[in-house]
Amino acid sequence: MRLSTLPLLLGVALALRLGWALTRPAMMDPTLGDQFEYFQLATNLLHTGEYRFEDARFGDSVYAYRTPGYPLFVAACGANLRAVRVAQALVDTSTVLAIYLFTRRFFGGRAALIAAGIVALNPFLVYFTGLILSETLFTALLAWGILLSVNHSRAGHFSGMVVLALVVLVRPSVLGLVPLLVGMGAVLRRCPSVSNGSFENRERHLSAALPPAKAGSPKGHHPLLDALLAIILIGAVLLPWAYRNARHPALQKWIWTTTNNGITLYDGFHNQATGASDQKGFLEALKPELRGLSELERDRFFAERARRWIVEHPGRSLDLGLAKIGRTWSPIPLSSEYGSRAYVAIGLIYTVPVYLLFFIGLFRGGGGKTLKALCLLPAIYFTGIHAASVGSLRYRVPCEPPMAVIAGAGAAMLLNVRRSARPGTV
Repeated sequence: MRLSTLPLLLGVALALRLGWALTRPAMMDPTLGDQFEYFQLATNLLHTGEYRFEDARFGDSVYAYRTPGYPLFVAACGANLRAVRVAQALVDTSTVLAIYLFTRRFFGGRAALIAAGIVALNPFLVYFTGLILSETLFTALLAWGILLSVNHSRAGHFSGMVVLALVVLVRPSVLGLVPLLVGMGAVLRRCPSVSNGSFENRERHLSAALPPAKAGSPKGHHPLLDALLAIILIGAVLLPWAYRNARHPALQKWIWTTTNNGITLYDGFHNQATGASDQKGFLEALKPELRGLSELERDRFFAERARRWIVEHPGRSLDLGLAKIGRTWSPIPLSSEYGSRAYVAIGLIYTVPVYLLFFIGLFRGGGGKTLKALCLLPAIYFTGIHAASVGSLRYRVPCEPPMAVIAGAGAAMLLNVRRSARPGTV
């Protein structure tokens, strides 16, 4: 593979995403749950200037149920479904480029093209570009934030911090991950670029202990100080949102994330929980107790119920956590809507080889422990987060591009072994 194939690869990625996205219905279906909520938020912002949507489950307007990052993106596209999907196709194609650039720095051009190809052909990433959900934007911001966080220059590294801090407005569950990524990025930015030389030399470069900074080498704060700065940036990003909530007549409280946390926790821990999200059943049963509660009171109600249930059912809670991990990392879709043979076949054909390459890259692909830890962190973090809420293939999607870096390194290692085994090669 040559580096000149990158434009072709990006073109294929964009064509796949546009081809899928533009065949989706042009009208929003009110039964689409999360998608309809995001669409309402964006529409209300454009037409009334008010950030709210009508939650049909409670017959009530809600004002802090979703952070504003993704609804602002939808509103910027005029809340036009086709425009949003085209924008998401472009954004997701940029994720392919980010993974290529990151992988090329640490593993060279061959591994970079393979990693980019894995992301370009990812059927789950393609699928989500056609939905009005935050996955596509979140995944792209995460990938670019990781890339920039290892930039040699201080300005580049700081811009990575800013991007990762902004990710919190798209999905607040990433709060604990951002400082870890920034800290590891601060370590890796001092490693030399290794786009030249043998695969073994690259491994030695990154596996060796980091030397003290020398003249001309990238300098910066201690990783812990960078992580602290990232926390301060997160606070700065969330401050306007929290202040708005404190001043809002219906809330009057400093809500730094959302009022969605309680029901999400209860969705994962109650008597009928299976590990999947299924709110319809328990909401119907709890309707008498929920009647008349405000948005904040409902959030507290569900959070307290869920925590009490976990304490009273520790064994069952552990079983549910394991079930959620299984659902999150299933190679095939598990929902009834996408459980057809065609979707199962697509999932298996893509996921099984990529998983195998990932494990080869993880254990044999070189790159050093810190680099692999950085690429693995999103997967480890979100596995834990969703073991404590609900599990779905949807929640692993942002983890797959960083994992593709390791898979690309594994594939490149296999190709190098094969090449060196040929007669007459050195």
